[in-house]
Amino acid sequence: MGEQYRARHGEPTEVRGGATSRIAGRRAARRRTIRAAGVLVALAVAVATAVPAVRDAIGEEGAAPAGPEDPEPGSSSPAGAPGDVSSPPAEGGAPEPSGAPEPEPGQGAPHTDAAVGAEESPPGEEETGSSGRPDLAEWLSEWFPGLAPEQEEGQDQEQNEEQEPEPDAGPSGGPASSPSPPDDPAPAGPGSGPGGADCEVSRILEPTCGVWWGASPWQNDPAPLEEAAGRPMDIVYTWHGVDQTNIPNKRERRLAAEGRFIHANIEARAFERSGRPDLDYRDIIAGEYDDALTAQARGIADLGSPMFVTFDHEADAQKRYNRRGTPEEFVGAWRHIVDLYRRNGADNAVFVWNVTGWPGNLDRLPSLWPGNDHVDWISWEAYNMTGCELQPGWDHVASFEEAMAPAYRWIQNEGPKHGIDPGKPVMIGEMGTVPIADDPRATAQWYADIPEALRGYERVRAVKLWDGTTAPTCDFRVLKDEHALRGFAKAGRDPYVNIPDPAREAIADAVKRARRARAEHSGQN
Repeated sequence: MGEQYRARHGEPTEVRGGATSRIAGRRAARRRTIRAAGVLVALAVAVATAVPAVRDAIGEEGAAPAGPEDPEPGSSSPAGAPGDVSSPPAEGGAPEPSGAPEPEPGQGAPHTDAAVGAEESPPGEEETGSSGRPDLAEWLSEWFPGLAPEQEEGQDQEQNEEQEPEPDAGPSGGPASSPSPPDDPAPAGPGSGPGGADCEVSRILEPTCGVWWGASPWQNDPAPLEEAAGRPMDIVYTWHGVDQTNIPNKRERRLAAEGRFIHANIEARAFERSGRPDLDYRDIIAGEYDDALTAQARGIADLGSPMFVTFDHEADAQKRYNRRGTPEEFVGAWRHIVDLYRRNGADNAVFVWNVTGWPGNLDRLPSLWPGNDHVDWISWEAYNMTGCELQPGWDHVASFEEAMAPAYRWIQNEGPKHGIDPGKPVMIGEMGTVPIADDPRATAQWYADIPEALRGYERVRAVKLWDGTTAPTCDFRVLKDEHALRGFAKAGRDPYVNIPDPAREAIADAVKRARRARAEHSGQN
């Protein structure tokens, strides 16, 4: 597998943890500024929580239903893991419950007229960096020196652009092939962090020195979350339809230019049609959306920097499994898209296979696996929904580790029997807890415990918060709860979820070299 890895991804970028620079010094100073701002925001949230009138005003914001769905009829859920959950994207910047009907066009909660990821600011709020917040664009651009593209004419007037939340099908129950050893480079062992150690980041963005920290931000704007948490998000989760052509769009390009990685979910839905109906996998395999997919691939290739891509996340969820096609057709559609992207130059696309990770769904995974050659990362989710009205039987508290661990163990122990390489890096694609009413401090601790839990699961190399709401008692937004914000901010300061600056600089250097090579190649042709 080592030779195959190098053939596709090249040698890993090696960075010595002790490297220093003037840029690193400036970053540290700016981090202190942002963290100070974060303290003020946390105090403001505390005041808002204490004053009912203010809290009610803050709570006037709305979103379409989102987040986890009810377990399937007849299924039982062990503590910490319901039988089935799904949070596909919906209008309003947040996924909707898989078990609930989608709102009709023009209906639903506030903000449903704005597409997920639409290129407009939340009501009453200026664009990022223009509403009294620290200049995150200036600071974050230092994380990837030289990556910002040339200013496009009219770029300050971004258009509204909609986003959401197999050559051979298999394997699907047949004999599994022998798993390959982990991709080079081998990650650091449990408990190792970035401080002082050699750090490598591969071209599929797998770090050996900690974990990327990201979010699917409320109303698609990471700036308020970053300001409150006192740090930038490494990854921003965005949502699209398979029929859309403008991927990455201007907002995503700006976020990438500022130093964040984009993770785009390409949903098997027609976002360009009223109601965004589901699409059949067999139509994707037949090439009906190849023009749009080709445009996506070329847009991603033009971005230059690495970009995470998922096709139809949570394919094991009740809302998707055997709904848009058979598992074999899902595999065929996945492989079709990956092959098409690669043929059209999107070598910087990093493919992330995402499932719910709930124990009741694990037996579905073998038939949904597209194959090691068509997947770079494996992803699932980790939620706690104590007291959430959409989960009336959830009367326990599941820690982040308890929610994450079942799928991890399954991939490591059962995955090889089905041809799934357990050495692939893992991304916790969505995570979060609703406020724990009986013990508010437990809400803070839920988040604060995440970095230490991650140290015991060495294949996990990325984690993203799902910052949305599904119902009044199912609100995962950390800025709406002072305890959640305090715990999330504390977790984000842990060295294990802060990839060192030299590693980021090395990625930027690699991207610039790739751009020069591509420009030279274009000039020769």
